[in-house]
Amino acid sequence: MSANTTGMSVYIMGINDKTYLVNTYGKKIGKASVTGYCIKFKSLKDLDIEVLKAAIIDKVSLIKN
Repeated sequence: MSANTTGMSVYIMGINDKTYLVNTYGKKIGKASVTGYCIKFKSLKDLDIEVLKAAIIDKVSLIKN
């Protein structure tokens, strides 16, 4: 997680398929920019927190397997 002048970024590293985050969570997450490994947003109120949580848990579960 990183704070910057435009808001916050959550980096989810180690995803081999650079389209996975966008295709899986991009349309459901709310007002956020989703790239191959980063979810950028201005404020938590702009996000569906449950979708953000699912994206993070999804990656953690991939690491465990």
